[in-house]
Amino acid sequence: MKNVLRLISLLWLALVVSLASCANKSSDAKEKSESAKSSASAETPSARAYAALQKEVTDLQKAATSQQQMLAALDRSAAKLREFMAAYPGSEEAKDAKMQFAMVSAATGKFDQAAKYLEEFIREGDEDDERVGYAHFYLAESYKNMDKYPEAQKEYRIFVDKYAHLSAQYLGAAQAAMDDLPALKQLSIGGDPIPFSVKDTGGKTLSLEKYKGKVVLLDFWATWCMPCKVEMPNVIRIHKKFNKKGFEIIGISLDSDARALENFIKENEIAWPQYFDGKGWQNDVAGKYRVRSIPATYLIDKKGKIRYRSLRGTELEKAIEVLLSES
Repeated sequence: MKNVLRLISLLWLALVVSLASCANKSSDAKEKSESAKSSASAETPSARAYAALQKEVTDLQKAATSQQQMLAALDRSAAKLREFMAAYPGSEEAKDAKMQFAMVSAATGKFDQAAKYLEEFIREGDEDDERVGYAHFYLAESYKNMDKYPEAQKEYRIFVDKYAHLSAQYLGAAQAAMDDLPALKQLSIGGDPIPFSVKDTGGKTLSLEKYKGKVVLLDFWATWCMPCKVEMPNVIRIHKKFNKKGFEIIGISLDSDARALENFIKENEIAWPQYFDGKGWQNDVAGKYRVRSIPATYLIDKKGKIRYRSLRGTELEKAIEVLLSES
């Protein structure tokens, strides 16, 4: 599952939940009697059904206690939202459901689907509706994750120019994202990884150049990151399977607690080198790579080109097999 401001899945989920309160609500100041309209809307079958759906979706997500359960809850939420849109086409509630469906799509890594519905939401919406402002921000995030950097730049710029008043947090995120785009463009599929030379936790030099001619997984992670810990057994298994065939891993730890990292490595018998500088999100190598969410991975081929990003599970294993087979 692919890739939250920006542990992107959590951020999208937070907006999904917060948007529950937006049903039947518009920020258009030109409405003569918004409260009267909302009251009337609440009497409609679509409004009653949507209120029930909001509760069901929220309960599904609150009940999830693990990464797998959360993904399952998001998939179920998406199905419910799609059913609602089909049952009440053209209603104001269906419009809001479209926005939420896009959020859930992005949270589960379906960025192309998210972009499609966000584009529709913006086209059909009123530019004075604050939801349209947020839609521009999340459309930019979707484009960014699809490596559509000019399109992402345009949408971030719309948010900054027209909707900065909505949230200082989102404004800061949009501005930071625009600063990151040139580096991210370099780090897109087929691009060159950004070089670095640091000391690993054992005091040895650690660089991509050291592994020239091998398939390398550059893994940004932390012991406090639940998705990272969930995926770690799979990464350990894959390393054992392919290491002698020319596969290497470089771990970049965003931990700030050296003892926690050391204990986790020993307990799980992690055999590959780690870079740790104790700076957490300000980790030097993570900064070069503009890492805003983890886990984040780059799979680099024998020629030193980035071929895949953010793969997990069987997808990661299959990709490594392909790259190892190349001359």
